[in-house]
Amino acid sequence: MELSPAAIAFLVASSCIFWSSLYGLFCYLCPRRSYEWNCRAVTFIHAVTIVVMSYVFGIYYNPWPFTHPGGKSSIHEICTMVVCVGYFVFDFAWCLWFRDQESGVMLLHHLITIVGIVAALAWEHSGTEVGATIFGAELSNPLLQLRWFMRQTGWKGSLLYEVNDFLFLLTFTICRIGIGSYFLYCELLHPLPRMFFKVGAVALYLVSWILMINILLFTYRKYGKMYYRWTSKTAEVSHDRPAVDANSTTHGHEDGDVRMRNGYAAVDG
Repeated sequence: MELSPAAIAFLVASSCIFWSSLYGLFCYLCPRRSYEWNCRAVTFIHAVTIVVMSYVFGIYYNPWPFTHPGGKSSIHEICTMVVCVGYFVFDFAWCLWFRDQESGVMLLHHLITIVGIVAALAWEHSGTEVGATIFGAELSNPLLQLRWFMRQTGWKGSLLYEVNDFLFLLTFTICRIGIGSYFLYCELLHPLPRMFFKVGAVALYLVSWILMINILLFTYRKYGKMYYRWTSKTAEVSHDRPAVDANSTTHGHEDGDVRMRNGYAAVDG
């Protein structure tokens, strides 16, 4: 089954309208929630949906993307790309409207993704590697959104929050940097994919490294603070122990409390 360019354009527009309408529905049903909360709810639904679709239609029932990139796109690959690009158009517009200092990299990431998927839909080729890229890029996204929701609802610092943080870091590193590096290598060496998709793959890979560096810097600061707090607390506990002095009955407990509060103040600052 083949779709005409007009049919594909109609489906893309319908997908964009669907995700935008879903966001509007969340804003209507949850007026007390922030715009970002409702947008991230849409993002979470899209991430889960597209991970399932891209795995089933882009990997499981598809040619192996590491060895057979650049082929003609199947109807299932087209459907997956249509659902995905409609969301990214919506989210690109949302990020552009609510942009801040941290939106630049995300806008660049979305723009590269939109251009790549639209090109694959227009040429009706390279759906295999585009679908695999969508799967690898979106696999860690539900964890990222859950992290944000847990921070907003008071779960920050809980065991579940820390496990989710670790799984996000692990998934992002393995998929985008580990497997992504080998996937880029296979894409560049294979003769079938157009040069346009090879350049796009390099661009998206570089963006992934920018995100990876930001994540690593955040991880270093986070666990550095946790280690500092742990060592400070251990030192204060040892200082709070009564001094072994037969001629003294003062244990200095109050002084230890003061040092502990100052230590935590230094970390929090």
